[in-house]
Amino acid sequence: MASDATQPLLIPRLLWARLVFSLRRRGDGTRESGAFLFAPENSSLRRITAFSCYDNFDPCAYQSGAITFHAEGYASLWEHCRRKELQILADVHSHPGSWVGQSGIDQENPMIPTHGHTALIVPNFGRTPWWSLERVGVYEYLGDFKWRDCRIASASPRVALSIW
Repeated sequence: MASDATQPLLIPRLLWARLVFSLRRRGDGTRESGAFLFAPENSSLRRITAFSCYDNFDPCAYQSGAITFHAEGYASLWEHCRRKELQILADVHSHPGSWVGQSGIDQENPMIPTHGHTALIVPNFGRTPWWSLERVGVYEYLGDFKWRDCRIASASPRVALSIW
């Protein structure tokens, strides 16, 4: 069963902390890094249970300083999802400064171009508080290279940290 996109995406705090520290380490303070966020394939819950960084699927993803994810990486990603019975609910990547808006490149190149997919942007190459989403950009893909900025949208959050 696919998850209900009207419910907030829940990310356990400990998983989020591990993710932020992984982005920080992989970016080494000099380049962007990113990850895919997974949930069990047939779960009706929008709860993230795992993540995997882009370079686990595409070892060349960070070579240019910005993220370039290649076809071989997608093939490896889809195989990983099939083998582990996972669905991708979101992706996250880091930006160099404090700005967490979407660049033109971000808008024109969604990692998962599926309506309702969530993209998060963390500032300062991952050097951001791990206990909060306050400084994180949150965007919903609407299709046709259009996005909704969920930081300024409704009172109900698109993404929330959970205890577990």
